[in-house]
Amino acid sequence: MEKMLMSLNGKISSIFWRGFLTLLPLYLTLYFLIWLLSSIETTFSKPLILFIGEYYFPGLGLFTAFLFILFIGLIMKMYVAQAINKLVNSILNKLPLVGEIYNSIQNLTKYLSSSDKIEGKEAVMVHVESMDLKLIGIVTRKDFEDAPEGIGNAEMVSVYLPMSYQIGGFTVYVPKKSITTINMTQNEALKWVFFGGIKNEEKE
Repeated sequence: MEKMLMSLNGKISSIFWRGFLTLLPLYLTLYFLIWLLSSIETTFSKPLILFIGEYYFPGLGLFTAFLFILFIGLIMKMYVAQAINKLVNSILNKLPLVGEIYNSIQNLTKYLSSSDKIEGKEAVMVHVESMDLKLIGIVTRKDFEDAPEGIGNAEMVSVYLPMSYQIGGFTVYVPKKSITTINMTQNEALKWVFFGGIKNEEKE
């Protein structure tokens, strides 16, 4: 009887955790979206209330934010706006600490934007023969003509090696012969490394 109860308890516990782990990603995603939308609404609602008072209604802040972002996107296509943007970027990039944070976020947003992605940045397997080791990475540069002296040459490539379960990685310079192209997109390779190549049993 005791063994049956222990077995039943184990099954219930297993089912519970399976359900919990299934719902957790959905919950965190919804929580983040709700937090983001709420933050945007709160930020834009304050000036709206000052200007229109009782005519304000929930959701107007989000609509205003949408129009504002759309407006910024349109003016960024103008030459004058691009010149101003370059000037602002130059000033911010020179500021201690602020420049590093701003530049990192800017590079990330450029990468995530499909129109800004650079062709030829394929996913590769880096072979470290001395350690019998292989690492997944993304080729970031093959041409070093405009690079500082001493960094890279015609026989080398630079490869970004991401780390698992954290934002960050290493850039290494290796001979072209030590890399092999793999049949994965950049995003697929980054996801694979980030999650440590853990097998998704639900897709099997």
